[in-house]
Amino acid sequence: MSDNKEKSIIEIDVTESQKSISKNFGYSEQEIAVIQNTVAKGTNKVELAYFINVCKTVGLNPFIKEIWCYKDHRQNLLVFAGRDGFLAKAQKDKNFAGIRSSEVREKDVFSMDIANNIIKHEFGIKDRGSIIGSYAIVFRKDGEPTIEYVDFKTYDRGFGAWKTHPADMIKKVAETHALKKGFGISGIQSEYDFETQGSIVRPINTTVKNDPEDERILLAINDAETEEDLDRINQDLIKNNLGNENYLSIIKEKRKNLKK
Repeated sequence: MSDNKEKSIIEIDVTESQKSISKNFGYSEQEIAVIQNTVAKGTNKVELAYFINVCKTVGLNPFIKEIWCYKDHRQNLLVFAGRDGFLAKAQKDKNFAGIRSSEVREKDVFSMDIANNIIKHEFGIKDRGSIIGSYAIVFRKDGEPTIEYVDFKTYDRGFGAWKTHPADMIKKVAETHALKKGFGISGIQSEYDFETQGSIVRPINTTVKNDPEDERILLAINDAETEEDLDRINQDLIKNNLGNENYLSIIKEKRKNLKK
């Protein structure tokens, strides 16, 4: 009796789609189910298979969140990694020779000559002022270093880790950009270049101020808690001649998630 009880605790319900995908990608059926219910939420069979294939191709582990995926407001599937994922990928390359980074503050002595791979950065132990940006240098054994600089105002979210550890966060952005460029890592987006709104991601440079009506509608769909909420949103779109295929697709996907 105890063995059966223990087995029921660790078992996860597996769909036919997850069983099918398991046969082709080397993960167990339950591992596929875990992936779809954690780092690949809201994906259909084709999207899940694509995501798993990317994980395998780039050699990143979804179970320790080196890689995950979201959909954008047009329902395109985007695959993401953070600094740790890009670093793990780069470190597997025999030519990886290290990475160096720092935040830059108002009172620092700082200049860059990217054409000649020269950075001058000096500061003491006194107050350095507010953070204005960060740079990262990625070194390769077979070539020149890659230097990337990012502006703090562009990426600062103002909450969470960005509020408590801003220097660490802006350095992660610079490091990710440098690793991605220095090792030609394609097919994976940097998490720091996007904002998550419910189950949808948008590039950080195309936010509410650029398209407030679109943003209002998307947030309303994300915040919907019942199918009745979605019906009211749909009726509002029709009434105001705002309905389009993108919104209908997002509402349909949200409806599926509410039924789970």
